[in-house]
Amino acid sequence: MWTIVAALSAYNRGIGLKGRLPWRIPMELRLFRQETWGGVLIVGRRTWESLARPLPGRELWVLSRQRLGPQAGVRFFPGEQALLQALEKETRPVFFAGGEQLYRWALSLPQVQELRLSWVYTPAEADTFFPAFSEAEWQVYATEFFDACSPYPSFVRAFYKRIP
Repeated sequence: MWTIVAALSAYNRGIGLKGRLPWRIPMELRLFRQETWGGVLIVGRRTWESLARPLPGRELWVLSRQRLGPQAGVRFFPGEQALLQALEKETRPVFFAGGEQLYRWALSLPQVQELRLSWVYTPAEADTFFPAFSEAEWQVYATEFFDACSPYPSFVRAFYKRIP
């Protein structure tokens, strides 16, 4: 199963500012690590540049039209078709993890059957946004609430399944 994972502002759907997350919430980062552990994490070039290193316990696949140098633990794909061909053979869980263009494309893929969204309750300036998605196509099947732990904002984890 292919899954989209994202943390976004509940106020404006913001996911990034100048190549970084607009907040730092340790609990949300721990949850991201737990759920993606052992899987394939797919990111776009800008997200890769913000990480600048492989993440432990996950294989990182980067979709970029720009030629990027080799890096241990990271696979680079020059286009969507090359990535899809590699994904056809993949048996590990697959997670699309940003940025905006990658999320937009992933939402159009029928193989993506789940969204795991952390709705962060803090007004945050952003220059990148999670794309709108049709609630007629996605249904919430579970939620988790995380109260504000000073100085961190509250967030709600919502899990969506694609409606057949």
